[in-house]
Amino acid sequence: MKKLFTLFSLMSLIFLTTGCEKPPVTIVSAQVIDNKKDRSGNFNRLLEICFKEPLSREYYHEVTILTHQGYKVQGSNTLPPLDSKCQLRNIYSYINASSPVGARDMIQTHVVPGNINQLLIKVFANKPEGKELPMAEALFKDL
Repeated sequence: MKKLFTLFSLMSLIFLTTGCEKPPVTIVSAQVIDNKKDRSGNFNRLLEICFKEPLSREYYHEVTILTHQGYKVQGSNTLPPLDSKCQLRNIYSYINASSPVGARDMIQTHVVPGNINQLLIKVFANKPEGKELPMAEALFKDL
């Protein structure tokens, strides 16, 4: 009975670790875009994140933007699978309950190309529930 339980446990572990693993990703570049034509006020600040390969599965990411004036925008969301290597994310979508009052105006005024001191992007296979390490992480300076 003990051997059967051990065999079952081992097979379950193999199934779980091989069947659910997402392919690794590599962050190649990132930039803030503010001059896209035909964008309304809600979509005039975009973050372009480019990967080595297009994402074939859904991932979760966290972003921290720090401006030269010390303003900070932090948020997270999913990254859907796309055919393109680059994804455009609406920076306003990173506003959440812990964002400072006036975050929208701060983004409009300060989160512009040339005014980004640091941009940290972390990509996870799934939404972290604890202190999981990211599968990809990139820090960009002076954007």
